[in-house]
Amino acid sequence: MLAGVLLVALVFVDALLAGPMRAWAERTMNANLNGYTVRIAKVRPHLWRLAFDLDNLVLVQNTHPEPPVADFGALEFSLVWSELLRFKVAGTLTIQRPALHINLDQIEEEAQSHVSLKDRGWQKAVESIFPIKLDQVKVVDGSLLYLSSGTATKPLRLTKVSMLAKNVRNIAAAKGTYPSPVSLDGVLFETGTISFKGAADFLREPYVGARGDLRLDKIPLDRLNPLAQEYQLKTTGGFLSLHGALEYTPEAQMAHLEEVLLDQLKVDYVTSKATKAVERIHGKQAIKLAKQVRNAPQLLLKVDTLNLTHSQLGFVNEGVSPSYRLFMADMNLTLKNLSNQREPGKTEFRAQGTFMGSGTTVLSGAFRSTATPADATVQLKLDDARLVDLNGMLRTHADVDVAAGLFSVYTEMTVKNGRVEGYIKPLIKNLRIYDRQKDQGKPFGKRVKMHVLQFFAGLFKNHDSKAVATVIRISGSTHDPQTSEWEIIRKLIGNGLSRAILPGFLTGPKLPEPPKPPESLKPVRR
Repeated sequence: MLAGVLLVALVFVDALLAGPMRAWAERTMNANLNGYTVRIAKVRPHLWRLAFDLDNLVLVQNTHPEPPVADFGALEFSLVWSELLRFKVAGTLTIQRPALHINLDQIEEEAQSHVSLKDRGWQKAVESIFPIKLDQVKVVDGSLLYLSSGTATKPLRLTKVSMLAKNVRNIAAAKGTYPSPVSLDGVLFETGTISFKGAADFLREPYVGARGDLRLDKIPLDRLNPLAQEYQLKTTGGFLSLHGALEYTPEAQMAHLEEVLLDQLKVDYVTSKATKAVERIHGKQAIKLAKQVRNAPQLLLKVDTLNLTHSQLGFVNEGVSPSYRLFMADMNLTLKNLSNQREPGKTEFRAQGTFMGSGTTVLSGAFRSTATPADATVQLKLDDARLVDLNGMLRTHADVDVAAGLFSVYTEMTVKNGRVEGYIKPLIKNLRIYDRQKDQGKPFGKRVKMHVLQFFAGLFKNHDSKAVATVIRISGSTHDPQTSEWEIIRKLIGNGLSRAILPGFLTGPKLPEPPKPPESLKPVRR
């Protein structure tokens, strides 16, 4: 009977305290926040278990209040009873359904602000209403949404986030140690998954340090198209999977990815007259960033293996008339041992695809990503690409198009100690420039020009191989490589009149096997 009366009394006191506690909690938290404001719909005290909940807490940025930066379903504070039995005081915080909304205006406001994120007062605001040290923080069904005009139809969204951090109340730890276990799982862009398992040091100054294993699976890359377009990249489809280790501390940052897989990616680099100025800016930024990260003592970026499978890479030139597109289809690429640090061994790459959808292409080589000057070897073999597929580029740059022909090219290049040595061997088989049906209606002068070109093509064509071919040797400084025009002409005439230049490399080295899709991260089939 007494217990029942006591319980009813506590419930009655809870109801009486709800209103005053809501006003107190809102006022106290806002006093510790800088540039942000909290609104709390309701407070639910639970005196019988020494706990209370803040329901429907909304956080807004003062300069850009719409949309709210965050909307929390509930913040549930309580004591850890097992610790009380050991005469220790510790608390837990469970965050129910936190929804973070970020737009470009709010991000720019933070970037331009003189107040750093750590000085915004987030931790003080929480500690002001619950001064007991937290032992555990749990997030249930969280979400993060990036809002912009370009992402309206396909938003950048992280959903179904669950996180658990234990031993949050640890005392200041020695550098290099992470006493608080952390795990996080979520769904990225509706179909992909993300998980992190590791540990953190929440008391590290000036900000939190963390280390652990990261895994991304089947992340759809088409969601990044609005962001990619700012860098003249247009993406269609594609999925990203990766796994590796991360470490982020005030003293150093590390990302060691064991394997990265890009599958079914279609991306074009689009250039135009309107983008030239932006491209120059982006180029300078890329050079500056490359210099900053190359052999940076406190930064390690390493990829053991990167695989690109069943993909298409293209270049679109909209700055000329007519515009044209060059692309490599059915592309598989394997790249190994890529790092921003100077290490023994080179980065090796092997690729296979079809140039313009018809010319079988194999590319291989190696380079040192941190070498100054450049240190690289490249070998390219392209067989029988249809010339008619290049008519857009030929009309633009040569004012001519063709009716038939197959284009091949073989090249080997070495760049080392500031010098480049190598050659390019182009061959064109069964070339037909003029065609009555194709060229009907063209101006008389242009038709005469095409007849003349057809005559010279026939003059330099080898009658056995049916190909026009030459060899272009390149040698000299990387800043001013030299070629011999007379040798090019001599080889061209020699191919037509005497000895045929045959397909293949001059030295005939054995090419590596084409890359195969990795076994550990299998491609996505949609």
